[in-house]
Amino acid sequence: MSHASVVVDFTLFALFLEARRIHRGKSAARVAREADVEIDAVIRAARGRDPGPDQFLALCAWIGEEPSLFHKKEARHARRL
Repeated sequence: MSHASVVVDFTLFALFLEARRIHRGKSAARVAREADVEIDAVIRAARGRDPGPDQFLALCAWIGEEPSLFHKKEARHARRL
């Protein structure tokens, strides 16, 4: 299932991203370097906005969580039907 075909809860994603960033003692710029994305993508994601599909996947990998964790509940249930 591609990023474009699901609804992502970017508010939840922002909470995870910021919690992991703070817990690891990283700046947004450091997260960007480590995830190999632009700093603007990290800032957008931290504000609960869509950082872009490739950036979303890269930041999920940096966080250490599966992208499906951030699919809105309706999208998660629809896949099971």
